[in-house]
Amino acid sequence: MVVRTRSRWSLIKWALLAVVALTGFAAVKMGWAGYGFSQLKSSLWPRDESVLEWMPLTTTAVAIFDPHQIRPKDAVAQRTRIGATLMRLRADVLKVTGVDLAFDVDKIALAPNLAVLRGRFDGEKLATKLAEYRYVRAEYVGRAYLVRAGEDAVMASDDFLIYGDEASLRAAIDASAGASLAKDASFTARLERMGWNHPLLASISLADDRPSIRTLITGTTGPRAVTLGVRGGDALDARASVEASSASAALDLAKLLESERSRAAELLEPWAGEPLASQLAALAKDATVRPEPGAGQVDIHARIPADSLDAILRATEQSAAVGRAAKTLPLYQLLAPAP
Repeated sequence: MVVRTRSRWSLIKWALLAVVALTGFAAVKMGWAGYGFSQLKSSLWPRDESVLEWMPLTTTAVAIFDPHQIRPKDAVAQRTRIGATLMRLRADVLKVTGVDLAFDVDKIALAPNLAVLRGRFDGEKLATKLAEYRYVRAEYVGRAYLVRAGEDAVMASDDFLIYGDEASLRAAIDASAGASLAKDASFTARLERMGWNHPLLASISLADDRPSIRTLITGTTGPRAVTLGVRGGDALDARASVEASSASAALDLAKLLESERSRAAELLEPWAGEPLASQLAALAKDATVRPEPGAGQVDIHARIPADSLDAILRATEQSAAVGRAAKTLPLYQLLAPAP
């Protein structure tokens, strides 16, 4: 009897092990294992400079999105159109490329002419999907990619999906083998200072970190870079850090920003249009501006309630200038391929 009982328990253990093994295999094949690990990594270790390894060193502006930190059901998303917009964006990208932004993608880096996505991608499935849009295979320095002649190109490489015009994609391939933005210590330090635990993290370089002798002598006080971090919740929390050439230049810049608050609508209207300029001027009025002593930094913080955010989004949709700028972005082009 004892032998039979032991034999029965042994069979049960082996059966359980088989179930666990099969479940694990299925999770890996379906992508759930990678998704779960990436979700955990985003919560505990959100820093990820790998998407910058495809950005050429000459890139001056990059926005980094972390889908794992975006909450379509938080208060801001529920009380504005953001949640619905995210769901539509996910559906559109899935339809065109077969890539699920919420499940397949762990990080997205956007430059004006390039998009880099890190996650889990099926290159053959993508090729089949984009063949319907007349994309054909091409090669550059041993890297295969898909291109629609004279328009745009896309490449799936290991854990990355690269998208842009063909020249930009080739520049990204060159960057991955040489000088990339990931090797720019000043740029990565700005992102680290703002913090990688933001769903949206962006930085724009406005001036050279290594100025000329003439610039050093004349003592220019213009800002070098602007870094932005945005987080949702009950309201949208937006933080910006403006890097100046020196601590004294930061003090001058903070004073200038304070003095120009009252003229914000007037200054913004030529490029943003009156409705959006008015909304942004109201936002500027309530924002806090604080120079960080001895650091050459000016920190700006704005907390935007859901109703104000919705008004800004409506005004943005009505802005012709913003619409024209959006059409130059790679992600917009990816969602609206030429017929």
